[in-house]
Amino acid sequence: MSRRRTRPAAAALSAPEREARADASRSRAAIEAAIQRVFAPHLTGGQGARFVGAWRKTLRMLRPLGAVSQGNSVRVLTDGDEVFEAAWAAIAAAKTSVHLSTYILESDRVGERTLLELERAAERGCHVLLVLDAFGSHRVSAERLARVRRAGATVIAFNPIVRWRAPFSRLVRYHRKILVVDRRLAFCGGMNVAEEYAGARHGSGLFRDTQVALEGPCARDLAELIERDASGDGTLERRAPAAEAAPSGSLVQILESHVRRHRRAIQKALRVTLGRALERCYLSSPYFVPPARLKSALMHAARRGVDVRVLTAGRSDVPLVRLASQHLHGRLLRAGVRIFELEARVLHAKTVTVDGVYASVGSFNLDYWSDRRNLEVSVTALDRGAACALEQQFLRDLEGAREVRLEHWMQRSWPRRCAGWLAYQLFRL
Repeated sequence: MSRRRTRPAAAALSAPEREARADASRSRAAIEAAIQRVFAPHLTGGQGARFVGAWRKTLRMLRPLGAVSQGNSVRVLTDGDEVFEAAWAAIAAAKTSVHLSTYILESDRVGERTLLELERAAERGCHVLLVLDAFGSHRVSAERLARVRRAGATVIAFNPIVRWRAPFSRLVRYHRKILVVDRRLAFCGGMNVAEEYAGARHGSGLFRDTQVALEGPCARDLAELIERDASGDGTLERRAPAAEAAPSGSLVQILESHVRRHRRAIQKALRVTLGRALERCYLSSPYFVPPARLKSALMHAARRGVDVRVLTAGRSDVPLVRLASQHLHGRLLRAGVRIFELEARVLHAKTVTVDGVYASVGSFNLDYWSDRRNLEVSVTALDRGAACALEQQFLRDLEGAREVRLEHWMQRSWPRRCAGWLAYQLFRL
């Protein structure tokens, strides 16, 4: 006779285990509520029911990958001036806490204004935590950061460049870009803290980038992610309740990639959503050198008849990446993936939309650096409004882009082919 496995009684579980079980239960309930809300027009009828059923299974597969919350508001922002002005206003109005993480913090007008707002928040008594990458933010002087510390803020520089460290460990960089205020309002995306990401009022408008403004329980999840990064060992006891959820808000999941801690949730989520997409999938990534498993997922989706389009940089701030990217175009184009290179501006946005209902914005590039080395974050949402806004921006970007054609790709000169192969090998190291 086979013995039936029984789950341990709640009383026999430790406090963290009980919290984990409660989180899982809340996540399942949140997913089902979101399905009922987002897919309400499709709940009847054969084709609609199949669409809803497929997405219910997809969301259940995604659920274990990161913190899930419902009742959030999600707003897509593509104007750098609007992003920084909203961020500065939020910090100025902070009552209890400010968390900021970034790869690049420049010593320019945008960087200085941001540091000034952090100082003022700390002087008002707010808990201020700034985590920045030591290499990406190397132009900010130690004395300037010391002033922020003297105001009462905690400042942590990730992975300082020192001689005694192994060369490859120096390549692990902190690439996350997050701002959280009072654990209820957050911003996340591809924008660093520098004039190049702002518009004409505050900077040069060099980059075409995307950020999301979030309000609701997901802000706490982002704050705790920054706190785990700051703690060093990746552990953190939950210390504050989440912001109150809006009854009609969006389902949001926070995904991270941290290869040192064996966390690859962003990569897994990309493969799941590409593998289960039904109609279309639009991806923006300035650096497009996809690792083998992601490349296969893109190709398989296109072969199934999914409309897969990738927008990458035609004018790149890292020209070597473009050469490496072009080396891979042939196999992807033959599989039916459509590739576009933005030439009107320098692309820096990292976005994904699937079937017009699923949206993802973050710091993760479709390349080996994000996949294997950098610490990354993505905010994903089951939200028709956010997905529609991202799709509309994607289609507007295509108006200033050039589509890569297989026949043109095959006509590349031999020197360019060799240069592309060599660049690709370098990026695989």
